[in-house]
Amino acid sequence: MENIIKNYALKNGMCDIGICGAYDFEYERTYIENSADSITGFVEKDIEKRIKPCITLKNAKSIIVVAKNYYKNYSFKCDSDIRGYISMGAVGIDYHIYMKNVLSGLSAILKNYGANSVYFSDTGPLSDRAAALRSGIGYRGKNGCVVTKNGGSAVFLGYIITDIKLKTEKTLNENCGSCRKCIYSCPTGAISENGFNLQKCISYITQLKRKLTKNEIKMVGLNLYGCDVCQKVCVKNKIKNEFVYEIDTAMPKIEYILKMSNSQFKNMYSKTAMGWRGVNVIKRNAICALLKYKEGNALSIAKSMLNSESDIIKDTAKKVIDIMRE
Repeated sequence: MENIIKNYALKNGMCDIGICGAYDFEYERTYIENSADSITGFVEKDIEKRIKPCITLKNAKSIIVVAKNYYKNYSFKCDSDIRGYISMGAVGIDYHIYMKNVLSGLSAILKNYGANSVYFSDTGPLSDRAAALRSGIGYRGKNGCVVTKNGGSAVFLGYIITDIKLKTEKTLNENCGSCRKCIYSCPTGAISENGFNLQKCISYITQLKRKLTKNEIKMVGLNLYGCDVCQKVCVKNKIKNEFVYEIDTAMPKIEYILKMSNSQFKNMYSKTAMGWRGVNVIKRNAICALLKYKEGNALSIAKSMLNSESDIIKDTAKKVIDIMRE
């Protein structure tokens, strides 16, 4: 059955698949408790659910973890227009949809063997990274991501909890070694020899649904959603066969984003990975990106947003204008 499961996942676009036991992740408790305030709104609030698979599925015995590579080559020439940047993982159809279809198919296979199961793609109670590490598909990289055997660190993760006993994999005994490319390249110093600092991570900051401090605004850079710096420099990201040729797909004009209505945003981005965060957060980030354009009409664009009905947008516009004048 393990071979059937693995073959199905690989034939349906997954780059890595592993299986581990569904015993408690008690060793994650301290980290989860210490980071609880930072990741509120992103993960399950109940710490017990995050470390005990049996709460999600009674008699849980195994966890199947899959990874899908999302690395993309941006094969276009940049122009002189004022634009923002969308992370590779948010360009194209939302991976949650794709991953859930594959996980649903795997669950159907398990059902044929009389097994009960539940599946999740980024929305589950467990730490998908902890499950991935235990399943043997990869190791924890210096950038805080799971570096998988085949897909590198630019991967989406999904998992299935099932009540059938499956043969498990060995934990991968590897690490990044002496490579420090992500440490040297991170624009904000979120990655260091001492570990990963979530509060400094640009991808994290662009997803926060609140007003940003001036320091956070400066960190955003051109990023409308997410950040790819540590992924682009990682030597383990070898799968690079997907290309984006249209600049507007990955780097839309900031004025275009700021003029969008809520319905226009939904029509354009609801089926992408950044659609869930909402138009005002993306507009906030777009205003932050204006700081990278000291020439031209960036200041006038920021001023035009002072009359916005959104407090987050007005606050960001005011702070960006203040920073521009410093």
